[in-house]
Amino acid sequence: MVLTDRFRDDLRQVQDAGLSSLRTIHGLLLRESRTRYGRRSAGYVWALISPMILLVVMMVVFSAIARPAGAGESLVVFFLTAIIPIFFLRNGITRGGNAIRANRVLMQYPQVNAFEVITARTLLEALTYFIVLVLFVLIMFAFFGLPFTAWIDQPLPMLQAGGTLLLLCYGACFLSSQIGRAFDPWNELTGPIGRILLLTSGLWFTLGSLPPEFLAIVQYNPLAHVVEWIRDASIRDFQSELYNPWYPLSLGVLFLAAGLFIDWLYRISGYDLQP
Repeated sequence: MVLTDRFRDDLRQVQDAGLSSLRTIHGLLLRESRTRYGRRSAGYVWALISPMILLVVMMVVFSAIARPAGAGESLVVFFLTAIIPIFFLRNGITRGGNAIRANRVLMQYPQVNAFEVITARTLLEALTYFIVLVLFVLIMFAFFGLPFTAWIDQPLPMLQAGGTLLLLCYGACFLSSQIGRAFDPWNELTGPIGRILLLTSGLWFTLGSLPPEFLAIVQYNPLAHVVEWIRDASIRDFQSELYNPWYPLSLGVLFLAAGLFIDWLYRISGYDLQP
C-alpha cells in the first residue's frame, strides 16, 4: 500500500508538472505570436510574402533560362518543397539564438525554463509555415488548377520526413539558444549560416543532379537530405536513393541532447539568470 500510494503521488506530481509546462508553453506561444506579428494582420501577411518573393524570383530565373523543374513537372511544387524547410530551419536557428536573452526576465519564474521557451518558438514557426504551405496549396488549386495530388505521392514517408524536419529544427533551435545565451557574437553568425542553408539545401537542384565533388560537400548538410526526402515523398515519378533519413534524424537528436546538457549546466550554476 505504501508503494502504491507513493507511486500515485509521484504520478500526480508528474501530471501536475506536465500540465503546468503545457500552460506555460501556451502562454509563451501567444506572447511570442503577438510580439512577432502584432495584433494586426501585416505580420502574418509578411510570413506569406517572404517565401513567395523567393518563389517568384526562382521561377522567373528558371523561366528566363528555359530550365525545367529539377524534379516533377511543377516549378511551384519543386521550389516550395525546399523553400518551406529552409525558412523553417533558418528561422529556428536565427530566432533561437536570442530566445533565452529575450525571455530572461520571464525565466526568473520557476514555471519558465528553456524547454518551454524553445518549444513555444518552434511550435510557432511550425504552425506559421504549415499555414503558409496550406495557403499556397489552396491558391495554386483555386487560381491555377494545380491538383492536390501534385503535392503528395507517398503519405507515410511524407509524415516521416516532416517529423524529422521538426525534430531537426527543434534540436537546432535549442542548441542555438544555448550558444547565444552566453556567446554574444553568435547572433551575428546565424545570418551567414542561414545563407549557407539557402545555397546548399537543394533549392534549385536535386542531389542526383550534382557533380560528385559538390555532392560530397552538400551531403554534410542535413537539411539537403530532408528536402530530397520530402521531394521523394511528394513528387510523383521522382525517386532518390542519395538521401540518408538517419543522418538528419541523428543530428536532430544530437543537437537536442547537447542543448539540454548545456541548459542543465546553466541551471545548476545559475550563470545567466540575472536580467
